[in-house]
Amino acid sequence: MKNIGLRIHDADFEAGRRATAEAATLGDLISAFRRQYILVLVFAALGLLFGLAHHITTPKQYYTSATILVDERRSELDEQIIASIPFARNDTSLLNEMQVLKSLQLASDVVDRIDLHENEIFLYPPSSLARSVLSDAKSMAAGMLGAEEDAAAPTAADPDAQLQRRKLQTAARLQRDIRVERIGLSFSIEISYIGHDPDLAAMIVNSYADAYLDDRMNANADATERTAAWMRSRLDALEQDAANVLAEAAALRQSDPTQITRLRELAQRASTLDELHQTISARYEQISVQGSFPVSNGRVLTRSMVPKEPALPKMWRTVSVTIMLGLMFGFLLAVLREARERFFRVSTDVHDHTGLPFLGHLPRINDAEMTGRATPSAPTKPAEPVAKGKPPFALPPHMAFSVARPNTMFSQTIRNIHASIAFGAPEGGKIVAVTSMLPEEGKTTLAVNYANLVAQSGARCLLIDMDLQGAGFDWAPAGPGIIDVLSGDIPLSESIHTLDDTGLHILPSGVKVDQPLSGEIGFQRKLKALMPELRKHYDHIVLDMPPLSNGRDAKAMIGLLDKIVMVCEWGATPRSLVTRYLAHEPEVFQKVTGIALNKVDVRKLRKYARPGWPESYLTLTPRMA
Repeated sequence: MKNIGLRIHDADFEAGRRATAEAATLGDLISAFRRQYILVLVFAALGLLFGLAHHITTPKQYYTSATILVDERRSELDEQIIASIPFARNDTSLLNEMQVLKSLQLASDVVDRIDLHENEIFLYPPSSLARSVLSDAKSMAAGMLGAEEDAAAPTAADPDAQLQRRKLQTAARLQRDIRVERIGLSFSIEISYIGHDPDLAAMIVNSYADAYLDDRMNANADATERTAAWMRSRLDALEQDAANVLAEAAALRQSDPTQITRLRELAQRASTLDELHQTISARYEQISVQGSFPVSNGRVLTRSMVPKEPALPKMWRTVSVTIMLGLMFGFLLAVLREARERFFRVSTDVHDHTGLPFLGHLPRINDAEMTGRATPSAPTKPAEPVAKGKPPFALPPHMAFSVARPNTMFSQTIRNIHASIAFGAPEGGKIVAVTSMLPEEGKTTLAVNYANLVAQSGARCLLIDMDLQGAGFDWAPAGPGIIDVLSGDIPLSESIHTLDDTGLHILPSGVKVDQPLSGEIGFQRKLKALMPELRKHYDHIVLDMPPLSNGRDAKAMIGLLDKIVMVCEWGATPRSLVTRYLAHEPEVFQKVTGIALNKVDVRKLRKYARPGWPESYLTLTPRMA
């Protein structure tokens, strides 16, 4: 029932914690940018370099344009309407003319005029380095996939057919590249082209304008010829009809002169045909005269000059585009990195994800800063009877950091841990375990510094290496340890070492074992018998425990402990791993005093805090180093 109750309590806590979690704010975005701005700026700089390289390696292109004015040929009725409405014009006719300009037929005329199908610069224009690389990669991929032979178009054996096919391909390419646009609401059309050769570009747009005017002139001439041919055939038909009517009337007068009504009808019919013949004949003569003169629907307003300065590439445009792409790619990677953030960073991460108190940040210790610094001496306590017979020794610099640098953030965090342990602890010797979730998170460094600082304060303190399969106290003098003491081979007094300056007593593990012993019934019984004896001689007993991921060793000693201090490596220990373990191990959760974050990069710490969080007020001072 107790376990069930604890699990229900944990579930309620998790639900409440998630319900009260703070939503993302502008401050979160600012903090994320402060953490990832270097990545974004790096990709922006790469975009700048790529843009400059692309601009340098891109061939120059020249812009040319010509303007033509489209005139409408209107009928007499249209002229009368436009005279009454001066601004009325037909936009449909202009759109039709634009379609003529965009047609493949007109492009073919231009190709024939300037022999564009023989121009190497038009057929094989130079390309930029980036385009060449992409083209080579595409060709290589096509060759690897065996698509090169399939993509090859069959060639005609007839030279004339090959020439026509080449002209048609060139015309299709010119039709794709030419630009035809209306200028505002006027009936003027701009023909533009961008090419690598300025002379060729000007020649193309001017030839387009000339080809259009010639095409319209030929179209008008063809229309006039077709109209004249129709009128000529119509006049012949009218003459034949008139001759037939006259012949019928003459025959009727000879055969039956009394048919006055019929004779009048034939006379009226002959008169009508004569008038129609005269009208069409006059119109035919007018069209014949007009057809002898060249008439076009438009005229060239401006012809293209050969450009002197290239229009493309524009460096500012290329660079701005590549910088924006670099910023977007860098921002995307920054978002992905933020999404993958799953480690402990700030104090709220500890409380929100585990429900445990946060004990403080332990900055990464730099051994180079400790070199040459003497550990401050302290009055050495007389060794207890259990500690006699062992020579004193000194700790490595990073293991005595809390004593050598008492005003640092590291030492202040250890003092906060000590105060948290002392609050609510039972009377008598306190047994405190220091552990971590995973190996190499710095639990041994914290345990030794904590025990050393407690011993320096004048308390009787014993540090025991209970990580029987780990690296342990490899800096301690070789000799027996806790394993030998529990086995009964060596007395306790011969296994304890004493530090020179603080008087800390250290009990190493002794000979490392391959198999875990803490889970054995005999080992547990002997350890339970030893701890009450040690409580009589020491005020504080600090155990350097194995990692919690080694479930058997850690859980076997839970009942012997008063408090547990948990160490998590800053930016390395997954939050979900710790959360799940504590949710499934309520006995451990009850004993944990709090979590301390070790190996903290203080310079980066502020970047992970929201405005108003404790970490946002940190300032870099010599005492924090």
